[in-house]
Amino acid sequence: MERPTQVKSAENGRGYADGRKPVDDLYGAFMSLVEDGWISEAATVSSRERDGRVMMLPIPSLRTKKTGRAIWIISGIHGEEPAGPNAIASSIGIIRDLGRDTPVVLLPLCNPLGYVSSWRYLDRPDWQEDAPCASVGDSEHVLPDLLTPAKPRTPAASSPEAAALVAHVLRLAGTYPPAISIDFHEDNLLDEGYVYSQGRHGAHDEIAQRAVEALRSSGIPIRMTGKTRFGENISGGVVGPQNDGSIDELLSMENIIVGGKTVPGPQAESVLVIETPTSAMPLEVRQRGHLAVLSCLRDIAPKRPIPGL
Repeated sequence: MERPTQVKSAENGRGYADGRKPVDDLYGAFMSLVEDGWISEAATVSSRERDGRVMMLPIPSLRTKKTGRAIWIISGIHGEEPAGPNAIASSIGIIRDLGRDTPVVLLPLCNPLGYVSSWRYLDRPDWQEDAPCASVGDSEHVLPDLLTPAKPRTPAASSPEAAALVAHVLRLAGTYPPAISIDFHEDNLLDEGYVYSQGRHGAHDEIAQRAVEALRSSGIPIRMTGKTRFGENISGGVVGPQNDGSIDELLSMENIIVGGKTVPGPQAESVLVIETPTSAMPLEVRQRGHLAVLSCLRDIAPKRPIPGL
């Protein structure tokens, strides 16, 4: 994957009003892994026409040369959530160290055009109740329908980017089957965060519990009990599996639908989605929380054997 030129949008000089790094700086940090032998490619090129011009940026994908049961790190699905991509760029050394002994797949900026314009979705800035929203992580076209499992939930992908990203994930899952996946998110409507656990252990997942501890230790307020803003139960800061149609649900699936046929899914053991609050909390603090989870992951990997490694 070639390093792209800087796209100017919603920037203040070379920086952003909220303090996020320019997208070119992110690409530079991610691409530095190639110097250590990582494989780099674009999952696809995201494009959008806006104000009479076409904007295009690649969705970066990096992985270690070592294959096998892997740790997957994902961020930037929603463009207005910059803490994950910035934490990864700022702590690329942690990921480099992790990849010396452990297979790693890194999808650090899944919605680059959303990032530069602070748009949540590919086609619009934010969620709207009366209009469909295309997220780059939409996976319903390969997820079994909840009532008719032999069919997918939707007949087609919500966007070319979602189709390409899902295809890319499934291709890599063949040689880098996910053991642990962590997807970094934020929520500007939250005062307290929580961790979704989509894997087989649900709310009892040890790594999810460690992630909660890491977030709290870094100063991120976490809702330990009660319900999410969507009415989901929280236990110890962790929310169990949800049928949300996301790339995370896809990574956890035992079976999926491809080409009209039921085939084995990625079947990751631990699938975490980190939801940190952004309400009245500066990016620096949120980024520190995501960095704490990355550091926690580096500490866990040598101590918790991954099947197949």
